[in-house]
Amino acid sequence: MSELVWRENWQLNDPAELDLNTDGSFTIKDPVGDIFLPDDYIAFMRRSEGAALRDRGSCFLGQFHDGVIIFEIEWLGSLRNLRLSTRRNYYDDEAEDLLPRFLAFIGYAEPGPSDVLINVSKGDPDYGKVYVWTPAKDPWMTGDNTRGLGWVADSFADFMNNLAPKEAL
Repeated sequence: MSELVWRENWQLNDPAELDLNTDGSFTIKDPVGDIFLPDDYIAFMRRSEGAALRDRGSCFLGQFHDGVIIFEIEWLGSLRNLRLSTRRNYYDDEAEDLLPRFLAFIGYAEPGPSDVLINVSKGDPDYGKVYVWTPAKDPWMTGDNTRGLGWVADSFADFMNNLAPKEAL
């Protein structure tokens, strides 16, 4: 796994007060429950609880089944935002999940609204991978929710290290 390279132009926040359970998991209220945040994401949050990245050369590619889209990360959210957005936006109605259960919200990007997500299912072959998703109202892979996920990076560190000005992508 790559090590995150910090950039001077990132507008960082104070470090997060990250309370992990004894098994290393992080608790979100039901129906989500405990998730496992990847080590590189935990390291980022211990240095800065979120970050403002807009207009700081923070663009990335989202690779969807129907093509590639250039996004600009607006901000990475706080732990409170991760908890509330993950639970409220994706899993409010168990019968109609908008996303597969292994994803957690970590930020916002344009064009949008677009959510930056991370796989938090320890043991899954895609654990730690970063994706982008355009929010939809219909359950996963039905109606307006059939575009799916756009793959962004194999790890949070790779995601952050590969942010670049739009012209460089």
